[in-house]
Amino acid sequence: MKKKKEWRNMAKGIVGAEDCAALLEKLVTTNTCQPEGNEEKLGQMIADLFPDTVEKRWIDHGHGRASLALHIPGESPEGGLAFMGHMDTVSCGDPALWKCDPLSAQREGNMIYGRGTADMKGGLVSMIEAALALLKKGQPLKRDLWLCFTADEEAHGTGALAFSENGWLKDVSALVVAEPSAENIGLCEKGALWLRFSAVGALAHGSRPEIGINGVEKLMELERRFRAMVPVDEAHPSLNHTTMAVTRLEGGIMTNVIPANAVMELDIRTLPSLPHDALLEKAQGLCQEMMEACPGLHLEMEVLNNRPAVEVAEEHQFVSLVKDCCKEAGIEPVCKGLYFYTDASQVVPALGCPFVIFGPGEDTMAHQIDERIDIHSMARVGDAYYAAMEKICL
Repeated sequence: MKKKKEWRNMAKGIVGAEDCAALLEKLVTTNTCQPEGNEEKLGQMIADLFPDTVEKRWIDHGHGRASLALHIPGESPEGGLAFMGHMDTVSCGDPALWKCDPLSAQREGNMIYGRGTADMKGGLVSMIEAALALLKKGQPLKRDLWLCFTADEEAHGTGALAFSENGWLKDVSALVVAEPSAENIGLCEKGALWLRFSAVGALAHGSRPEIGINGVEKLMELERRFRAMVPVDEAHPSLNHTTMAVTRLEGGIMTNVIPANAVMELDIRTLPSLPHDALLEKAQGLCQEMMEACPGLHLEMEVLNNRPAVEVAEEHQFVSLVKDCCKEAGIEPVCKGLYFYTDASQVVPALGCPFVIFGPGEDTMAHQIDERIDIHSMARVGDAYYAAMEKICL
């Protein structure tokens, strides 16, 4: 944070669980499943919850897809606070496997079932209810508050990437990513580097492999040699090791034909200490070396996804503030690392500000059949968000 503020005590119960339940039902029954997304419809519903005094900025991605920023200006834009969450969800899969209609937001006791309840419309609810409570207080803000609702996080990160490039958040001092974290605090996440390699060799009869160039075998060789270049031995206290997995390997037309063409895809999950540019340089150099050693072989590399790992120190002042807000809301968080990536991977490198990944619901519920969330988790996290808004923006 750019400026230190004295902390204030907060009465518990600012955000109501039943209010959260009612709003979540509206969000879940609005279908934003990939691949269509249709986030613009949900964004408009969210925007309509806020008065005209709140600035509403849209990023149009086309085809009914859009991201939304709600800006509550303070006396100074510097040192403000931003919250971020995505509006899209993964597909429901086969609805017959669910105990209820995955877009019905069916309630059983304190649990609400449906696609996106945990990942992450529950987090959106906590953001919205906390901000509405702050507005209801009627006190002018000293620092800006931003609520950012992104599109396409589950596929290409289109919305977060747009926020990283448009400069709207350049003056914020901290970011909260509202992904489900089991009410714990995520301080770091692995990076993701997805690579596609294409090989073009030469066909030959299966009995004469020596006169062909086997594209499948060449990609297998490339994977073996590249794996030796990836530093997988270095350990991280929260993220374990860098990993590399072959997730796709295709080639061949018949059993008795040496395949010329082949495609291989790699999923590399990296530690914060491993720059992706270095890996890309090594991979490209290896392709060139193999082509020079085998005339007639052509190798191409395509980057499918490039999200750097991000990390904040547990000792950072903002992390301490979030811990304190959690305690005031009745939450006893554990600080941890996340193996999966979030919108933080797109935004944090551009902003250069501290962040936490902290939201309601169990992270193990993400993408699951019978996905669900406890309404009291949304309320508790909403209280913690409200406390953070008070401490930084008021």
